[in-house]
Amino acid sequence: MLRLLLLTTLIAANVGVGFAQRASRPGKARVAVAFFDDERLQHPAGREALQYFEFYFLQIHEIVKRDFPNVELRILGPGELLHLPNGTNLNVQNMRQEIGYVLSASGKKSRVLTGVQTEADFACAAANFFQQRSPSCPK
Repeated sequence: MLRLLLLTTLIAANVGVGFAQRASRPGKARVAVAFFDDERLQHPAGREALQYFEFYFLQIHEIVKRDFPNVELRILGPGELLHLPNGTNLNVQNMRQEIGYVLSASGKKSRVLTGVQTEADFACAAANFFQQRSPSCPK
């Protein structure tokens, strides 16, 4: 119950605000969306995955702020619909995977990172997708 309260507070504090600045030029919007479906994560392995997700999310937030200042990091909560920069929509309940990230930019097909992502995994995927260098990616 305490974990659910912590997660709800984290979502409520960040849903409307986002974490990073929006892109400076119109038409060049970039977004990284963290998503999880709490209803489908009610089994023991799902609870454990959610714990790891929360742990790495804090580190990923710092990476996005530092290495990708033109990317907005969002958390998509249950029942929310998010319009992505590439013109598609994202709804957690319609996702095949119950936890992960979606990277989206105008003019590009979205990339879905499924499951728990470490900070290095995320940094390398984001660097590749957004075509930017990240010191957090060891490759």
